[in-house]
Amino acid sequence: MNTAMNALDAALASTHPATVLAGAWDALDLGERVADAVTWDEASDDVLALTAAQECSAARSLLPVPETGRPLPLDANEIQAGPGGLAPYVALLDRAHGALAGLAAEDAQLGRAAEHAATAARSLAAVRGL
Repeated sequence: MNTAMNALDAALASTHPATVLAGAWDALDLGERVADAVTWDEASDDVLALTAAQECSAARSLLPVPETGRPLPLDANEIQAGPGGLAPYVALLDRAHGALAGLAAEDAQLGRAAEHAATAARSLAAVRGL
């Protein structure tokens, strides 16, 4: 998963808006699937997990569909237990928020997507009390 996360980081830091948008799409997709995966964990707040998933979906609905690529693989067993287990995904959603906010001056819709990404990150962070 580290290689995939590094690729997403590079995409989100790109100077090419299309690359940033594709990276944000993938980050939000991964964030949504992680939130879904932990929804029913005993140590997780299911309402906050559902909120995180919905916010990721709402943000993605405001972005153009990437022309290439495919969803990153996610094995729910790779998500570590405890609050720290969600930290890499929260950080990824924070970076997606920052990348989208950086493009928001060009398009108000991207600003709304950035707001959804920020809410998703906060919700996911709170799922296990991070």
